[in-house]
Amino acid sequence: MHSFKLLRRALPLLAPRRRLVALGYFCMLLGIALATAQPMLFSLLIDKVLTGGRTEWLAPLLTLSFLFALAGALLGIARGAAFRYLGVKHILDLRERVLAHLRRIPLPEIEKHGPGKYSALLGWDTATVSNFIDNVLVELAFQSATMAFALAMIFYMDWRLGIAALLSAPLLVLVPRLYGKPISRYARRLRAHNEEIGAFMYETIQGSREIRAFGLEAWESERNGSMYRNLVANSTREAVFRTLSGQTSVLAIGAVIVFLYGFGSGQVQSGALTVGSLVAAIQYFNSLLHPITIMSNYFGDIKQGEVALDKIEDFLRIPAETASAGNNSGASNEREPDNSEDGLPIGLEARNLRVSCDGANILRGVGFRVRPGQFAAFVGRSGSGKTTLFKALLGLAGADSGELLLGGRPLAAWTRRELSRRVGVVFQETFVFAGTLLENIAIGRLSAAEEEIYEAACLAGLKPFVDALPHGLRTRIDNQGLQLSGGQRQRVAIARALLKRPDLLILDEPTSALDRATEEEVLASLRERMKGKTVLMSTHRVETVRAADVIYVLDKGSVADAGTHEELAARCPLYRELLAEAYRHDPERSPTYAG
Repeated sequence: MHSFKLLRRALPLLAPRRRLVALGYFCMLLGIALATAQPMLFSLLIDKVLTGGRTEWLAPLLTLSFLFALAGALLGIARGAAFRYLGVKHILDLRERVLAHLRRIPLPEIEKHGPGKYSALLGWDTATVSNFIDNVLVELAFQSATMAFALAMIFYMDWRLGIAALLSAPLLVLVPRLYGKPISRYARRLRAHNEEIGAFMYETIQGSREIRAFGLEAWESERNGSMYRNLVANSTREAVFRTLSGQTSVLAIGAVIVFLYGFGSGQVQSGALTVGSLVAAIQYFNSLLHPITIMSNYFGDIKQGEVALDKIEDFLRIPAETASAGNNSGASNEREPDNSEDGLPIGLEARNLRVSCDGANILRGVGFRVRPGQFAAFVGRSGSGKTTLFKALLGLAGADSGELLLGGRPLAAWTRRELSRRVGVVFQETFVFAGTLLENIAIGRLSAAEEEIYEAACLAGLKPFVDALPHGLRTRIDNQGLQLSGGQRQRVAIARALLKRPDLLILDEPTSALDRATEEEVLASLRERMKGKTVLMSTHRVETVRAADVIYVLDKGSVADAGTHEELAARCPLYRELLAEAYRHDPERSPTYAG
């Protein structure tokens, strides 16, 4: 019953390749029909040749048996190849579907659960569902068809044996269900453990530096041991109940076969059956009852498939973003607006913008206006709301209330593709993808020539570093760029922005990991490259933005004041405090530095 329910839920996954699925099942049924004929041929061999003495039947029967076996083997190869191909494609289909939805759900939802949950979804769950569709389901269909053919042959040979088979089959079907609840319970626990282990492995790799620096190896080992002890315990219990399910079925089959030997012997003695027919009937009974044992062994896999499909369906039910950056964020068929404004600077305005996270108010009625082509800076202490504000501008954090206008249009009217085409960003924490340095910078504009990418790298202050690499821009970067310093990763992000030269550039603490000289050089390149474009920059190092057209001072999620450097230095106490702190932490900086 569970397999039929799960099949109904999984059927839409089969639809895109239904012809190949149908071909695979056709090869299966034809192979089963040929295999079902073999006991009947063996029956004729016993009755006609061995006991009847008609040797002229020997060669034809053996030849036919060999041809049936050969054809069955070829059909089995074709079936195996078809379902192997389908298995890989179904995993990819599921992962693409999960990944596509992952790109549409709100970013805070992803950040809340961390990588463990989504690694399990993309890895364990998609593979488990694919295993059900292309392995478990195929095997269940194969065994069910084998049983149907065998039952038909038993009725053809002797209706009384057929009745006996029908009476014994339900008993064997019901036996595995005795263990359904505990198998399901431990399957869910195993799924939860795999999610937890995925998150732990990610933390272990990402936190290698901290673990070594703080001498946490013993603590890490204890966490690891505790997690795996629970995994081993639940895995063992699930395996025990699976084995009990299978072995109980074997015991029941043994009892049925003993009954069959006794009943069949009486039929032979009375002349109702020949010896060959009894041998064939026993083989057909094995073909009828043995699949029940096999199917009972798949009961745990069915439960695991059910749990995995539940997880995937629950994830796909998470509402996609609808208010930020277009109504179909990330959808391939979203309609692009007129792109005649591409290349023009974008102005923006916030009106009473409020953003909260986990019940805490981050932005409290923020309002400001930046004209097209202006360089606007946002300064404030850590926690003042600068990063959250920029996330809201990018459509990565939904606003509770208020209005956000880009280019005179509400942010909700922008499609995700339009936003990513015209708006560039440098995050405080730079993510570096596995690949070459060239590929990582080219993310800014994938169509850029290598010469343009090199120029952007030089403008970002990467020239000495790139020239010293053995393969220059084509040097391969390890996972997440861990061999790069924090400053080098930031310069990679800045090079992406310089390469893109967007109509609006958002810089979130872009130089926090750079030294003074490099920071001045990189900011000068940014200002020159982005001349005539709109630039927003957040920083707690206020001395770097003295030349901004307008500076907004954020404090506890609201705009405390706004103006030029000179205006704020004259009237805003908080701005003067931030400026004094900056010079206190870096006394070498000249107070007359103009950015």
